[in-house]
Amino acid sequence: MRRFLVAFLSAALLPGIMAAQAVTGEKAETVKKEIMKIEDEKVAGLLRGGSEPVDWIKQYDAEEVAQTNIDGSSPSKAEVEAGLQPGVFKMNSMKQDGHQFRVYDDGKVAVVTYHALGVLERNGKVTPRESNFSDVWVKQNGAWLRVLHAEREITKKSAASQ
Repeated sequence: MRRFLVAFLSAALLPGIMAAQAVTGEKAETVKKEIMKIEDEKVAGLLRGGSEPVDWIKQYDAEEVAQTNIDGSSPSKAEVEAGLQPGVFKMNSMKQDGHQFRVYDDGKVAVVTYHALGVLERNGKVTPRESNFSDVWVKQNGAWLRVLHAEREITKKSAASQ
């Protein structure tokens, strides 16, 4: 009976395990290029300021995006948009690098991790920030939507404390 149960569960779970296999090759490269174009638009818009950061969020974040900020908060899309308004937020400098992609579901899902270094200004307070990000993108009706955005701040330990 135990062998039958193990065989049955293995057979039932195998398609799910197989579906989670990463896509590679030309299809994965196409996904990387599409999302990198969107990321480049984001950085350029953040640096130009004005309404561009909010416009980017409106276009690319899903309505129910799951976001976790470095302070542990999980703002709604509307709260993110409010926090990026001109006069509230300004990106003084920004560089993203080290993008790593994992592509799934026949090129319809991408998990992207990357590093960012920049200086931002929020409500007049200037803050240098170095962070690692994780995003999950889903292609729906031919368009990419970000459904998860998580930020982890990189902290530097002082030499004295090591």
